Amino acid sequence: MLDKKVADELEKKSYGLFNHSGLEICEWTKKALKGEGTCYKNKFYNVHTHQCMQLSPCVAHCNQNCIFCWRPNEVMYKSLEGEINSPEEIIEKLTPIRNKLIMGFKGNKSVPREVFMEALVPDHFAISLSGEPTLYPKIIELIDYLCSRGRSVFLVTNGSNPEVLRQLKPHKNFQLYISCNAPSEESFEKICRPSTLTSWKTFLESLDVMKQFKGRKVLRMTFIRGLNNGTMFIPEYQELIKRSGADFVEVKSFMSIGYSRKRLAYDKMLSFDEIKDIANRLLEGIDYKYEDDQAISRIVLLKNNASKVENHFN
Repeated sequence: MLDKKVADELEKKSYGLFNHSGLEICEWTKKALKGEGTCYKNKFYNVHTHQCMQLSPCVAHCNQNCIFCWRPNEVMYKSLEGEINSPEEIIEKLTPIRNKLIMGFKGNKSVPREVFMEALVPDHFAISLSGEPTLYPKIIELIDYLCSRGRSVFLVTNGSNPEVLRQLKPHKNFQLYISCNAPSEESFEKICRPSTLTSWKTFLESLDVMKQFKGRKVLRMTFIRGLNNGTMFIPEYQELIKRSGADFVEVKSFMSIGYSRKRLAYDKMLSFDEIKDIANRLLEGIDYKYEDDQAISRIVLLKNNASKVENHFN
């Protein structure tokens, strides 16, 4: 599915690949194995960081070219074509690849044997690695399959396929994310750089679908200095939050890592204090509360006061 140039570029970055799918071991998973901390998703939602399997069924396929993306979107395809693997095939092939990638931790004195053995059996599946997962035509089946075997399953989408989101089932262990990185059509074109002219309209439609979705739902906002963090944008963001009806809103800074360094300078990152300030200004016009934060990740969690969703997965 992937040509050699694309595959070589991804493998050079320690991706494990199978046809159009792939995975990578997150730095937080490595830290969790060694007892050096866990990611904000553990703090906010109680996911098991050391048992996380971060994967994508469209590892090199995306219909946007977001300026802040830390993935190599310069080598991305715009659509998924050719042989399409089933969800069972993807997980069957990627799981041993994942275990091979973490096998080096087996002899690490900082990694307790019990923790390492648990890590070999992923129970959190984050469909968020690279590319746009809703381009995979069997994404609903993949989510259903993972929900049947995992403790928690996240889907992170750019909101470009509302017709796919309409088919989602509200599994008790599933959480839908929509990335909301621009407050208006003009800034959306500049920041997300979509491949179609109707992408902003489609994104808004996805927010409408999210509001009707009966399961857990999160709006993730990434702020970039000088592009979307100004005070003048706050009212527009507040309207998008209301439109989504999200249980949670993650307010986070752009992080200068990976391929994003080729597009944005380090000073485009916001400090944790600046992110807290944005979160508090957002709260002035929406019925949400300041729920949690994690300084090292420069992120704040807001929660809808009307939401009945428990923060933590059991």
